[in-house]
Amino acid sequence: MLKRLIALLCCCVLFATLAFAQIADTATVVSIDKLASDAKHPEKGDQYKIAMRIGNTVYMCHGSGPASAFLDWSPGKQLPTKVSEKMLEVTGPNGVVVDLNVTGKKTAK
Repeated sequence: MLKRLIALLCCCVLFATLAFAQIADTATVVSIDKLASDAKHPEKGDQYKIAMRIGNTVYMCHGSGPASAFLDWSPGKQLPTKVSEKMLEVTGPNGVVVDLNVTGKKTAK
């Protein structure tokens, strides 16, 4: 009986941990800038420098993708976001999921 109770408790803890890991935060766009492309680096034509705020933390990020993915992004816009250590997975207003590489973060004092 004790073994079953311990197994049930472990399963509940595992389920709660997995459920908590899937919770998405809401991030607010602080700034978004399109990086300029030039003749030497045409691959930068679809790259963006983006700052996102979640709570008291501002994440500095780089992302790339077609302009249509970032069309409705503007400062103050709130977007559903999943946070990992070096990546933000942001769902845009048009439903496109964009992965942003975190290059730095600042916490308000």
